[in-house]
Amino acid sequence: MVSQVSHDASASALGYLYQAKWALLELFRGSSERPDGAISLELHDDVAWEVADRPVDLLQTKLHQRSTRTLGDRDDD
Repeated sequence: MVSQVSHDASASALGYLYQAKWALLELFRGSSERPDGAISLELHDDVAWEVADRPVDLLQTKLHQRSTRTLGDRDDD
């Protein structure tokens, strides 16, 4: 009997994409207070504001999907 092992990394990929979007939003929101600030991903934490190469604000981001959609002819829009 052959086992049906799923190697689906889509949830992880969506989580990393969410982190990148969150970081861009943080850059836009904080640009007036921190015009020379930098943001790193997955270095000190999920997302971190850096000043002079030192983390000053560490952020944990989590993506929670409410439902899973499929893309078939008979699926909901």
